[in-house]
Amino acid sequence: MRKRKLLLMAAALGLLAAILTYTFIRSIGGSGEVQEVKEVGVVVASTDIPSGTPVTANMLRLAQVAETALHPDAAAAPNEVIGRITKAPIVRGEQILHSRLLPAGVRPSLSFVIPSGKRAVSVAVNEVVGVAGFIKPGDRVDVLATMDSADGKSAVTSTVLQNVEVLAIAQDMEERVDKEPKVTTTVTLAVSLAEAQKITLAEETGVLRLALRPENAADREWVNPTTSTQLAGAAGSQGAVKPAVQKPAVQKTAAKPPQPAPVEPAPDYQVEVIRGTDRSTVSVKMN
Repeated sequence: MRKRKLLLMAAALGLLAAILTYTFIRSIGGSGEVQEVKEVGVVVASTDIPSGTPVTANMLRLAQVAETALHPDAAAAPNEVIGRITKAPIVRGEQILHSRLLPAGVRPSLSFVIPSGKRAVSVAVNEVVGVAGFIKPGDRVDVLATMDSADGKSAVTSTVLQNVEVLAIAQDMEERVDKEPKVTTTVTLAVSLAEAQKITLAEETGVLRLALRPENAADREWVNPTTSTQLAGAAGSQGAVKPAVQKPAVQKTAAKPPQPAPVEPAPDYQVEVIRGTDRSTVSVKMN
């Protein structure tokens, strides 16, 4: 009898434990069905986008993310961000946030386009120095400087810098295809700090000249400085007049007057004289 009561008690306790376990599981899993995760569309970067870069369509792609993983500032459609400029780098796969972009129609300041390790230095130009207005942002130039030589006896022109990137022309930082060449007053160059010192000194002590480089000219070349003495010597050697070669004089003898033709003596005529029976011949000259 005692064993039977123990078995009944054990069965009741087991049933109670099963009921409690089932109740606990239902409280955690709700109805026991798998809950569906809601996804939403978002614009993400398909490639790394550097700072200060206009966003284009080929830099973007649409992705589906869980609604709980969506950033509240993320763009939902590409047309919301195409054409805007990044304020900070965006890595591939990152959601495009409005806070990481400049407002539509706003251009970045010059500091956004200066290459890493460079400085922006502006130099005064005119129609001659600025290559008649044909220099555009993005072009590369060589910087020449003309100043007095160390001894002060002549002027010297040397190439100060080569293959320097043009950041801006006046306040224009973009090249416009339909824009005609225009003479401006300043050209802003991207140079290192040491190069900035060279340009500043050359501009303060002499005259600068910009030489526009071809699109495919990436190499640098060594050119010796040119002095005014060398230039004058070269011009003198090219412009000197060579003395004419003196030909030996030919002495001409005075022409003799024509001599009269010699007069031939008149011929003698033989005349036969007959006197009776005598015959004789007499020579007669004609005057």
